Amino acid sequence: MSKTDGEIVEKRDVNRNIKGLLKPENITIIGASNDPEKISGRPVEYLKRYGFKGEIYPVNPKYEYVQNIKAFKDIKEVPNDLDLVIIAIAAKHVIKTLEICVEKNVKSCMIFSSGFAEMNNEGEALQKEISRIAKDSGMVVVGPNCQGVANFENKSIASFSTAFVEGDLKTGSSAILSQSGAVAAMIYSMQTDNGTGAKYWASTGNEEDLNTAQLAKYILETDENVNVIQMYIESIDSDKDMIELGKQSQKKDKPVLVLKAGRSDEAQKAASSHTGALAAEDNIVDNFLKKYGFLRVNDVKELSSFSNVFKLSKKTKGKNVAIISNSGGLGVMMVDKCKEYGLNIANFTSETKEKLSEILPQFASCENPIDITAQLLNDKHLLSDALPILMKDPNVDTILFGLGIIGKGYDIDSILNDIINSQQAGDKMVGVAWVGSEKGRIKELNENNVPAFEDPSLCIKAMSKYTEYCLSNTEAIKESSEEQKDRKKNSFNNLLQTHNGFLSENDSKFLLKEALPVPKSMLFTNEEEIKQSAPNLEYPVVMKINSAEIQHKTEVEGVKLNISNEEELLESFSKMKNNNNFYKKNKSIEVLVEKMAPSGLEISLGFKNDPVFGPVVMVGSGGIYIEILKDFQLLMPPLSFREINKAIDSLAIQPILQGTRGERAKDKKALCNIIMDFSNFVIEYQDDIEEIDINPVIVHEEGQGVTLVDALIKLKEGK
Repeated sequence: MSKTDGEIVEKRDVNRNIKGLLKPENITIIGASNDPEKISGRPVEYLKRYGFKGEIYPVNPKYEYVQNIKAFKDIKEVPNDLDLVIIAIAAKHVIKTLEICVEKNVKSCMIFSSGFAEMNNEGEALQKEISRIAKDSGMVVVGPNCQGVANFENKSIASFSTAFVEGDLKTGSSAILSQSGAVAAMIYSMQTDNGTGAKYWASTGNEEDLNTAQLAKYILETDENVNVIQMYIESIDSDKDMIELGKQSQKKDKPVLVLKAGRSDEAQKAASSHTGALAAEDNIVDNFLKKYGFLRVNDVKELSSFSNVFKLSKKTKGKNVAIISNSGGLGVMMVDKCKEYGLNIANFTSETKEKLSEILPQFASCENPIDITAQLLNDKHLLSDALPILMKDPNVDTILFGLGIIGKGYDIDSILNDIINSQQAGDKMVGVAWVGSEKGRIKELNENNVPAFEDPSLCIKAMSKYTEYCLSNTEAIKESSEEQKDRKKNSFNNLLQTHNGFLSENDSKFLLKEALPVPKSMLFTNEEEIKQSAPNLEYPVVMKINSAEIQHKTEVEGVKLNISNEEELLESFSKMKNNNNFYKKNKSIEVLVEKMAPSGLEISLGFKNDPVFGPVVMVGSGGIYIEILKDFQLLMPPLSFREINKAIDSLAIQPILQGTRGERAKDKKALCNIIMDFSNFVIEYQDDIEEIDINPVIVHEEGQGVTLVDALIKLKEGK
């Protein structure tokens, strides 16, 4: 079925079609090979070997049978109402094949073929045709340039990934979703080695139709047995899909771990050539992920191993950690890492210390970290005696084990049983750093829901991230009102009609004064105007060139500070009038005069419209050094007071706001309120404004408010 003029195409149920992808009852492989080692032969081999119970339909005109399964000469011969079709043929034949799939009422397709947007403009145009067909028909399409999808529960391994070449399938409670097939394979392989499998696995490739966020949201909505999503992405093409996923994650209280590649400019270019991705600025991506409740990880090791913690239903109640180790050195190193990653070393109650002293040898430490020494070799009950004591301590939220060189001579079975039992029976979270110890035991711990790591730093970082997740009270994601967006002041409309590009400082402040406390100012174009108004000015004042063509006034000597009387005012105007750095329309200039603001801490406030994420608000250190110091935070409107307060506390200048070395604290509350108002302003006018720069905002002493000194607005092109 193709779309023609006047034809109304009835959209199919997309969720039903994703079900056909993840839980197919039949799978068709177009271009299926007799060779199980080839890309188009592996899905057939995997489906047979792992015991897929549904129908398998190989399509290849060269063969009567493919890997001992009856083959079809053409997809038109295959029965209708197919759940999943794999397309593994040359790119030039893909579009025609997709159109036939639509005619046959296929629910979902996967395109293994490469040679699309990741290659050149011609390939990109071909890829857009895939999008058109998917949108017109409602058929779900994964890829192109993907490695397939797998459901380990029903054994539908519809993939050619090398992750499934050897071994048995390891089923778990996570979903591994990745734009890169190789990364998806790495994660699954690492998890199976450590005793943690997955329920779903997907390599989505160029994501011309279905993306990882849509797939993840569907899984969270429909499968209660999936506790954590693990995502590798190279681009975020739809902020709406990610926001919807974030909402679903919060609603279900099921975390989404995200590894977003492309932090550097070079990596962004590599991502583009890999999957055709368009990468946004990384600091914007980072703040977007935080705002909507995603947990960003740094590498495949973290993405793989952190799922051992985040899949658990047990929640930590605080940041206080007790450390038990058979090595004093390892225990001290773990203390350092706890402090680095924001965990507290618990202060044991006197009762806990007293009871520990009764069971531990005299030379062991009863303080935190607890050094049980090599006595664990002789006393196999040492842990089973100590653990109940720590479990009862109200000052302890998490118990971490640092066990090094546990091998021959230790009763390892007893040690592991004690740890596993404490995790199952106790109300405190338990984690293990199993360092240089007997192989295979990490797998055993993880299989029994005890997060275990060979690297103690990774163990503590995972626990810290999980603690942060458990304690966070993610605020409801607010929706901006469409009515609010449509409301425009007449004055604003007038400026839109008469201006394009940058506005002058005066016009910029004219727009901002609707929402922000902009200081009073006066415009002058000649000496006579100045003489008439000079006696009524409140000195000292500042004079600034007012021009839409000059965005950086200090660089062209366009600012004069601390003018104390009429004579200095006229002299300053004369110098600016004769300044050859200015573009002078009709040989005249315009200056803005304002009262000098009292001293205070300089903050910078800004806004930009990101092509992917929309409005982004920046708050950071102010003045002329902002680009050098790079002390700033990015926020995604709409903003809450809590979000703003947290961002300000993250700035390097935060101690100055609080008051240091005898100086009084600054008016942080007023600053937060200004940022809140600014956020609402940019939401309302984001369709018309490209950028706003308010620098500096001077924050005065507590109770004295803030002053917006300078402002620059850039309108969207064509507005």
